[in-house]
Amino acid sequence: MRTIELFAGAGGAALGLEAAGFEHLALCEWDPDACATMRAAGLGPVVAGDVRDLDAIEAVAGPSCDLLWSSFPCQAWSTAGKRKGAADERNGWPWTVDAIDRFKPRWVLGENVRGLLLHRGGCVSRGGQGSLFDSSPEKDCPGCYFERVILPDLRARFACVGWWLLDAADYGVPQHRRRVILWAGPAPVVEPAPTHGPGCDREWYGMPDALGWTAEQRARWPGPSPTVTTTEVKGTRASEASGGTFSGGPDRASDALYLATGRRRLTVDECARLQDFPADHPWQGNSQARYRQVGNACPPALTRVVVKALMRAAQE
Repeated sequence: MRTIELFAGAGGAALGLEAAGFEHLALCEWDPDACATMRAAGLGPVVAGDVRDLDAIEAVAGPSCDLLWSSFPCQAWSTAGKRKGAADERNGWPWTVDAIDRFKPRWVLGENVRGLLLHRGGCVSRGGQGSLFDSSPEKDCPGCYFERVILPDLRARFACVGWWLLDAADYGVPQHRRRVILWAGPAPVVEPAPTHGPGCDREWYGMPDALGWTAEQRARWPGPSPTVTTTEVKGTRASEASGGTFSGGPDRASDALYLATGRRRLTVDECARLQDFPADHPWQGNSQARYRQVGNACPPALTRVVVKALMRAAQE
C-alpha cells in the first residue's frame, strides 16, 4: 500500500509503516529538526512544511494514496495541557479532513492521546445528558468534539468507521502509552489482540529489560515505564527536598527512573528505547529538540500492529 503521513514527527509511525510493507509517498512534518532526523534515518520522501499546503504534498506524493495516516497534534486534547480542544489553534483535525478530501484515500488511520475521548468538567455529556442539550458547543469539549465532529466527518466519507484505545505495552513496548486509534475505510477493521501482559503468553516487556537495570533496580520498578513525555528533558519532579514525592505521580518515565535508580533524568537514547526506536536512530537538533521529538513519537511497534490489522481487513 502507498501512504501519505501527516504530522510525521521524527519517524516513529513511518518506521512501523515501513516494517509492515507500506510505501511512503510523503512524510509531511513542519519541525525542521524532526525532518532532519527522518532524512538521516533514510526515511522519505520528506515534505518539510505545513500540512495545510496540500499542493506541496501533492507535488511529491501525487494525487492519491491508499492510506492516509494522521497523528494530528495532541496538545489540544492532552490532560497534561489546558485541553482547549477544537478551540486550540493547534487542532489539526480540520487539516486532516482537507487532506482526506484532496487525496481520497481508501483507508484512514489517526492517532491521538486518550484525552481526546474525555469530557471536560461541566460538560453535560459527561453525565450522560448530552441528548437533552444538543445546543451545547462541541468545540468547548474534547469528548463532544470527538463524538459530534470527528466521527461524523469520517462517517460522511467512509462506509466503516471505528476507534480503539490501545496501550503500547500490550504489544511489546516497554512503556504504558495509551493512544486513541481512529480507523476508516471500505470494510471493518478488527482490533488487534494484545500480545503481552496479563492473559497473554508473554509478559510485558519492562523498563528494566529495555534499559538493562540490575536485579535490585528491577525489584523497585519491574514493569513498563509510565508514558515518555516531551518534558523528560526536565527530569522527575521528585527530589530529596520534596521527600521523593511527585505531586500526583509517578506518571512520567523519569519518575520511575528516580524510584528505581535515584537518577533524575533519562537520556534521549533511554527515552528512545522506551519508545521502541532502533538504537541507531539518528536524532538531530539540540538536546531539547531531541527530547521533544522522542516524546511526541508514536512507537513503531504500535504502528506496525495497527496497520497489520488494517491489512488483514483489506485482504478479506
